[in-house]
Amino acid sequence: MVARRRTPPKIYYSKTKSKTAKKMVVRRGFVILLLAATALALLFGIFAGLKYTGSLFLSRNPKFELKVINITTDGRLLPEQLREYAGLQIGANLFSVDFDKLRRKLEEVPLVESVTIDRKLPDTLNINVIERVAMAQIRWNTRGLPFLVDRYGVVLPMTRSGQALPLIEGLNLKSLRPGDRVEKPGISQCLELLAAADQLSLGSQVAFGSFDIRYPDFVTAIVNNDTTVRFPQHSAREKLIRLVSVLQLSNEQGRRVRTIDLTPDGRNVPVTFYDLVPAPAPAK
Repeated sequence: MVARRRTPPKIYYSKTKSKTAKKMVVRRGFVILLLAATALALLFGIFAGLKYTGSLFLSRNPKFELKVINITTDGRLLPEQLREYAGLQIGANLFSVDFDKLRRKLEEVPLVESVTIDRKLPDTLNINVIERVAMAQIRWNTRGLPFLVDRYGVVLPMTRSGQALPLIEGLNLKSLRPGDRVEKPGISQCLELLAAADQLSLGSQVAFGSFDIRYPDFVTAIVNNDTTVRFPQHSAREKLIRLVSVLQLSNEQGRRVRTIDLTPDGRNVPVTFYDLVPAPAPAK
């Protein structure tokens, strides 16, 4: 008699538990999001309340009424002019003054380089203005009158004292006015040379008279009245130090330098000299 093979029983899995677990996870996530949103709204409300309270206490408090405006400057601008530019009025609230807006407004004045502002409680506003310092004249057009430029290339009005500064030539611009910034490689190199000469205290050894920036690869300068020096468009400080060495050596040899070419990167510097004038023969 053949034994009958037993068929294994089928196992049925219930989906009820898995569906319930998913619902709990979704519900939990929703609750977390709701709590987070509530916390953010609460924090925003607290911040707004504190801001409003601070506004009531500071910007609307008559104890902080502006009574004194101290404006200091290191140049030609008068405090009255700067106050007019700034539009400040006595009686305004000290905390209602927008420092960033006030600073931007003052820095729109061509002569102003930087502005610092601070409050002194309960009623004083201090403003310190640093004015731009002219470093050179700039002839921007063959027919236009020269302007002045500071170390950043910002154009300034001409002054009587500015007429003694070195003159930068070789530009041909259609228009230029105070407050504009001239961004040309030649201009930048000229200003770097002047700044480096000032930092190295070379005024007694290297006196720049004029610059010619017509050529894109180099700048030509007239130094010490009658020496023509060619500078590359880089390494201003290094080239100035080499220039001083050449001038000192030539002076020790009793020779007047006509031209110096500092554009080569090698150790040798091409130099030409004025012809030596022979001393007159003694009378017989």
